[in-house]
Formats: sequence, C-alpha cells, structure tokens
Amino acid sequence: MNKEVIYLEPDEDITDILTKLQQAEQKLVALVPPKKATMLRSAVNMKLVARAAKECKKVIVIVTADPALLKLAMAAQIPVAKTLQSRPIIPTKDSIAASENNDTVISEDDDSEALSSLKDKKSAKNAKTAASAASASATGSTIDLSDEDLEKDSKNNSKNSKNAQKGRQQAEKGPSDKKALLDSRLKKWLPIGAVAAVLVAIFLVWALVFAPSVKITVAMSTSADNFSEEIRFTTDKNAENLSEGVLFAEKRNFEQEYNEKATATGKEDRGEKAKGSVMVSYTFKGASQPNGFDKSIAKGTSFTASNGKGYTSTTDASLKWDGNFPLVCDNNKKISNGASECTMSVTIPVVAEDSGENYDYPAGGKWNSVYEAVVTNPSAISGGTTNDVTVITQADIDKTKDGLVSNHALEGKETLISEVKNEDTIIIESSFSSEVTDVKSTPAAGGVVENREKEAEVEVKVTYSVYTLQKSQIEAYIKAKTALGEDRRIYSIGEPYVERFTSIEEPARLKTVIKTGPTVTEENIVEKAKGRKIGEVQSLLRSINGVSSVNITPSFFWVRTIPNDNSKITVELTVEDN
Repeated sequence: MNKEVIYLEPDEDITDILTKLQQAEQKLVALVPPKKATMLRSAVNMKLVARAAKECKKVIVIVTADPALLKLAMAAQIPVAKTLQSRPIIPTKDSIAASENNDTVISEDDDSEALSSLKDKKSAKNAKTAASAASASATGSTIDLSDEDLEKDSKNNSKNSKNAQKGRQQAEKGPSDKKALLDSRLKKWLPIGAVAAVLVAIFLVWALVFAPSVKITVAMSTSADNFSEEIRFTTDKNAENLSEGVLFAEKRNFEQEYNEKATATGKEDRGEKAKGSVMVSYTFKGASQPNGFDKSIAKGTSFTASNGKGYTSTTDASLKWDGNFPLVCDNNKKISNGASECTMSVTIPVVAEDSGENYDYPAGGKWNSVYEAVVTNPSAISGGTTNDVTVITQADIDKTKDGLVSNHALEGKETLISEVKNEDTIIIESSFSSEVTDVKSTPAAGGVVENREKEAEVEVKVTYSVYTLQKSQIEAYIKAKTALGEDRRIYSIGEPYVERFTSIEEPARLKTVIKTGPTVTEENIVEKAKGRKIGEVQSLLRSINGVSSVNITPSFFWVRTIPNDNSKITVELTVEDN
C-alpha cells in the first residue's frame, strides 16, 4: 500500500495536523513528529487525530520511539513505527518498556547522517526538506501493508509479548507451579468437556435413532370404470340391506318462517241488516187433510220478497194439525167438521241477508209462498244501513303465500343443503321438496283492513326437506357389487350420485366412476422397504407391476436407510389414470 509522509513542524498545532491529514491523497499516512514535539503530547489531541483518521477513512502511523508518544498512541490505538521502513504496530506495555530502556527517539534524523550534524533550526529545516524529497521518491518500496496487516501485526506483537511474559513467569515459578497450573486448567475444562461429550452423545442418539423417518409416495397406474346399479330406499335404518341394494335414506328437514304485506282487494258492505217479521198463513178444509199436516219452518229458512231481496228466519216455526176435530183456526175460530175452511198462521222473525237501506220493506208487501203457505209482512221490515269496507280475502292471502314460497325456494334449498352436507353424506337433490305448514293473516280472511295502505300481514311457515344417503355405506355397497380379481383392487371411488329419483317408495339408479389398479397395499410396501437403502427400495418398488413412479423423502439429509420402525414410515398411494 502506498503511503504519504507528513513531517510535522514544531510550531504547528493540532488543527494544522488535522487539516493535513484530511488533505492527504493516500489512504496510509505516516506522521513524523519532531523531537520533543508538544502538539501530540496530549491524550485529547491524540484521540482527535485517531477520530479524524477514522472519519476520512485513513490509516495513520506515527513514526516515533518516544515513550511518552507511545503511551498516548497505545491509549488511542494508533499504530507506530520506529522508522519509515519498519513495520507499524500498536504499542503495548512491553514495547513501551523496551523503548524506555533503550531511551531512543526515532525521527527524521535517522534517515540522514547529515541531519544529525545540523544544530541550527534553519539548517535542520532545510535538511528535513531534502530528506522529505528523498523519502517521497521511495514511497513505493517502503511501507506496504493493508488495514488487516496492521491489525494482525498488532495482535501478533501483543501475543508474543504476552507469551514472553508468561514464559518468564513460568521460569520463575519452577516445575511445581507448572503442575499446579496444569491441574487448575484440567479442573476448569474437564466439566465442560464432559458436558460437551454428553451433548454430542445425545445428538448422535437422536439423529441416528429417533430422528430418521421417511415418506414413501407410490403412484399407481389405474383405469377408470363406470358404475351403475339400480337401488331401492328405506327410511328404517334396521331394514337396510346392502346385498339386496336396499339403502337407508334419511329425511332431513329445515323449517323457515317468512312474512310479507298482502294487499286487500275485498269490498263489503258492513252496515246494519234490516230486521222485521213475516206471517206465514195456510188455508185449508179439514176434508182435504183427513190425516192432518205438519209444515215445519226451520231456522234459516229463506223468504223472498217481490222485489227480489232475501230474508232469513231467525227461529224455528211450524203449522200443525193432527186431523182431529174440533179444529182451532185463526182468531180462535173452531171448526167441528171438514166442510168448513180454516186458516192457520204463524209469525216468524226475519233478518235481511245483506246490509243496506235497500233491504227495508214496507208493511203489506208481497212475498213468494213457502210450503204452499201465503207469506205477508203485517209490519215494515226496517233498520238497514250501508257501510262499505275493504277486507282481506282468502285469494289475497293465497297469492301472497305462493309468492313467498316461490321467491325463497332456492334460498331454502341452499340453506338446507349447507346444513346437512358433510364428508359422509350424499344428498339426493332431486328429492328436495317444500311444504307450507302454517299460514297466518292479520287480520284473518274476511277481516276489515283499516290501515291507509289497505294491507294485511301474512306469515308463512315452510318446511324444506331432502333425503340423504351415508357415503360410507354407498362405498361399501359399490365395493361389494364390483367384481375384481385378486390381483386388482379399487383405489378410489368418485362422487356417487342418484338418478331417476321420483319418490322414496320407487327405485332409482346409483352412478359413479371407480378407479382400479393392481393390488398393492401400504402394508406390503412397508414390509418391502424396512431396513433397506433408499435407492434399493426405489428400484424394488418400481419393479412392481402397475407402479408408475416412486418418491422417497427422508426427514433429514443424513438419512440413507429406511427405518425398521413401522411408525416412522409413511406410505401414500396416489393414482394416475391410464
């Protein structure tokens, strides 16, 4: 490494030194102080020099053998050299002591004999300039070292000094002290070595006994076949019979309530009905009715006036004669034989069939006869009033109900399927159904809707249902119905589904796709692999008919043999379509 030499003048201060150091062009800078230099005889100044060198990324070397400067350089960790040609080191206590014994200070005087004969400051300065020029011409061959060399050299020097000091101490102590020192070191390192040996042993046992495990993945070449069989259903678990194709189907239900406003469209007159009474009169001769008669008029009998309005009787009434004389007629008239004419009458209260003033009927109006009897109204029928209102009809309720069921059918189906679906369930989607189990209307059908919107509140309860099969039972049935030779087996069964389902009482068809291949089991692979080398196992398994590929993954890179423990061997069989 090229260096730049800076000769320090006696009248320079620390700021001059720092400025020259920052302006230096080479990374390695040698500072040559004059004799009895004062600018570096300060711990603070020496630390400032070290910090400035670090900030401007320079390596500085102080060329001196002055013990005072060596101590300050040691504290600031700055390398020193005796001459410009000697190798720099970081001073130690031993090197400083040796320098004090030698009592020699190296400066620019060592580079030229002519400089030592100059006593005059001016002559010394001129000689120093000449020496500087001579040194500058030889910078490429003087000090050639890197930052690592400086550090290494300092460490070696410190180590050699310490070793020399230890040698002197051991020479002074004698043989007995050496033995005591050796015993002390053995006592210190023996427990540490024992612990280290135990840890190594534990690691070896774990690595060679417990840690090894492998995963063997074997890909089988298979063929896909369609499966289709007719099956029947039963809702009784105990009646299931796989050999006969009778499978247990469970009905799963989901209940949901919906509500919606229904617009009322009914119109009715809810006014008062006219009330009054009619008189029913029957005129006859006893001779014409030798056995008597019985004309009973039940409650609810309809009477029709000549204007077409209908009225209903509110009580039971009758006209009777047993055929015996004397016969008591109206106005207590008594007839003793059948030749005389007799009139018998009865008064019956009635009410108009509908409300409204148009059902009022004046007294003495005409009526249609009833049971051959004459109907009259001696007094007027009156009291009818009109009050038109809006009512909710059954048709309004049914329309709203049907809309709710239709709008929420898909939502109800998805909710039901999500609730019943699991890994061991096959859903017969074609069996899905919905049933309205309850309908409520407020007000009820025929009730008056009094709100301004003319709406009623309709609540509908719907029960959704679907039939499900147990997947494990389906797979058992498929395996039982599939005829394979001993050298082949079923590796996978596709998602089974049911076709042509009409009702739980009727048969349907079960379909799926099965993948079959050669008979290779996990147990066989484990037995063939245990205790063998990984490469040997791969070759052995590949030779099996129907095996398309083998991949063995050890738990750690040092595992080269398949463990003998079955629990440490994982086998995964995968299938490939042929």
